[in-house]
Amino acid sequence: MKLRPRVSGPLFRLVAAGCVALVLALTVLAVCPSLHAWLHGEKQLDPNDDCAVVLFAQGLTPALAAIVALVVALRVMGERLPDAPRLFLAARPFEFPPGRGPPAN
Repeated sequence: MKLRPRVSGPLFRLVAAGCVALVLALTVLAVCPSLHAWLHGEKQLDPNDDCAVVLFAQGLTPALAAIVALVVALRVMGERLPDAPRLFLAARPFEFPPGRGPPAN
């Protein structure tokens, strides 16, 4: 299997910096309710607020965000995920236990 060298182009670095900035912003907005309310343009938050900040604080979106970021990065770089290695296993011969052969006609 051939390993690719590390990708460290300017586009890759820009996407990585953007992802870090997004996680940092969501973390700060989740911790500071007044800043979160300011973001919505309200003085107090709705108790039924279902925005990305609340979902991030509850832990529902980081896995989805990571998957989306990975798919977008792979599309941008024109790559695709490597195929799983194929397993070539020998078929086990069918054997009867001793004294238990097939019926004879």
